[in-house]
Amino acid sequence: MIPALRILFAALLAAAPSVAAPTILRIQPDETRQSIEGMGCGAIFYEAHITSLAARDMDTRQQELYDSMFARVRTDFLHLMIRHDHEAENDNADPYLPAFQPHGFDYTRHTIAICDAAKKRRPEIQLYATLYTPPVWMKTNGDPSAGGEARATLKPGMELELGEFCWAFLDRMHRNGHSVRYLSIANEPDWPHTQPGYCLTPASHAELFAKVAAYLDEMARRYPDVPKPALVGPNLLSAVDTAERWLPPLLEKAGASLAIVGSHDYDRRGERWSTLTRAAKGRPVWVTEWCVNAVDHSPGLLNSASEYWLAMTEAFNGGVTTWMAYDWVYPPRPGGEALIHVDWGKTYQLTKIYHGFRQWCEPLAPGMKNVSISLSGPAASGISQPGLKAAAFLSTDARQLVVHAANVSDQACDMILHLPGPRSKLPVRRLRTSATEDMATLPDSAFENEMLHESLPPRAMATYLIGP
Repeated sequence: MIPALRILFAALLAAAPSVAAPTILRIQPDETRQSIEGMGCGAIFYEAHITSLAARDMDTRQQELYDSMFARVRTDFLHLMIRHDHEAENDNADPYLPAFQPHGFDYTRHTIAICDAAKKRRPEIQLYATLYTPPVWMKTNGDPSAGGEARATLKPGMELELGEFCWAFLDRMHRNGHSVRYLSIANEPDWPHTQPGYCLTPASHAELFAKVAAYLDEMARRYPDVPKPALVGPNLLSAVDTAERWLPPLLEKAGASLAIVGSHDYDRRGERWSTLTRAAKGRPVWVTEWCVNAVDHSPGLLNSASEYWLAMTEAFNGGVTTWMAYDWVYPPRPGGEALIHVDWGKTYQLTKIYHGFRQWCEPLAPGMKNVSISLSGPAASGISQPGLKAAAFLSTDARQLVVHAANVSDQACDMILHLPGPRSKLPVRRLRTSATEDMATLPDSAFENEMLHESLPPRAMATYLIGP
């Protein structure tokens, strides 16, 4: 090369942008952590939307919707809402002698139909119910609303009546063939919102929880045919506050009755799940609700879908055993609250949240163990920040390794999966959800020298099924 060209070529190289190194995802399959109990989703607020296709005599389309929810998505839990309707006034003065009027349970016809459809397609699915608000005659504001900053709460002396109200729902469901296995007595009692609910303090919640637990023990003795549920609490908006403020008095007052520590994930400060796992003192930790509330105009709610992937990876890597999406169905809207949008009595659409959630759930089963991973490189990021997110799981027979890797950013991400040891010689099947793919099956791949080179499109999640 003549000198002038050599100088020009060197200048061009110096001016060229450097290519970022790939992000390394290291998998340590021999470092297993908690066993998972599974995945779930809720039928909350919009039960009548879920059943609305049948209400318009669109029976075929209704069954297709149920197939989309329960046959095509492998979930383990269905979260139900206990509404305030079934005791408009006190049935009698004895909380241990239920005398509820059947018409008060009319709203449960939708819930029962949904449970029928779920159990038909997935007989092993387990039911978890949450009381949003007691009936208005039990509350300080006389209204279903939680009262906002006024913080409506339970009237003094109503603790056993609240227990009876919850038990009546359990009895109703059991009589219709659907025993509720898990129960929360409140929904976000730490948040002064205006949705149906009631507010509590850490101390008043602990007192109420203990009294309701004792009530349910007594009702199990008197009515042994109605299964007693395991109690999940405190079911707050904040996992951080659960660990630091609410769990200590709850464990002191009712530790023997608290089967599962549950929290939502709307306060995403710091290492919230590992902190809560330690505070739970050996109890399983569940994410009992999460969704994206923000407006999202991305195609199919793709941006919201990627935020779900971020939340799920952080939860399981922090010690969570069960993760539940907030709601199966909402009316069409530019927000990520639900997996499916149902235009009442007309049709339904599957969002990108649905497809990504389906892909996440498909290979995961109760008993699998979370596997230690580490990330390094340009796309590695902090808690709740954009970047590459990942979680890995080992099957109960230790034959298959599942790796979910999600690019939660608007730029493509080059990455290398590093899998030391003999598992790197196993076949690799791949699935991907992205702007142009819905749980698409990609060509099989393979590790070379314990490395698998991949490029993830923006806002995409890939699943690697390593093994037979």
